[in-house]
Amino acid sequence: MDIALFSPSSLFAADGDSSDGETTETSQSFVERNHQFPGIELQIREFGFHQLNANLLWPGSFAFADWLMQHRHLIQRRRCLEIGSGTGALAIFLKKEFNLDITTSDYNDQEIEDNIVHNCIANKIIPSLPHIKHTWGDEFPISEPDWDLIIASDILLCKYPFLIRFIWKLYIYIFTFGFSQM
Repeated sequence: MDIALFSPSSLFAADGDSSDGETTETSQSFVERNHQFPGIELQIREFGFHQLNANLLWPGSFAFADWLMQHRHLIQRRRCLEIGSGTGALAIFLKKEFNLDITTSDYNDQEIEDNIVHNCIANKIIPSLPHIKHTWGDEFPISEPDWDLIIASDILLCKYPFLIRFIWKLYIYIFTFGFSQM
């Protein structure tokens, strides 16, 4: 299992970063990695950094894939929605291994969707998996969904990212100057 290195700093955008999630394609860097899932190797492109944290293939995806292999009966012949799809790797694995009818979903960000499409094509899933852009806390864009299974692995839920940034900056301030300077 080739797991991307993780730094907690990747959870928080820097002071000068845009808070609306928009970045330009020319500033984005990617890393292509081969990841071993049960019985299959997938080529997955990951963001070098993405402020919405959809940049890495997280360890829980591999553990969940292993668990699903042992409990195939739970997902066979199902219509599935994966929330927090990130790179789309788990959904791609499930489509290839089980021919699962699966839809990916993640934050309303075009770069995330484009990267999932790229990863589908790199792993010979053409046409690519259906994708739904959705910001958690907003009304779901499908009024009458017909999925009978919803899955999620290693998702990061924070409806209030400004609160996390504030807490992180407060932690750094306290760590740097101590409580006596407050």
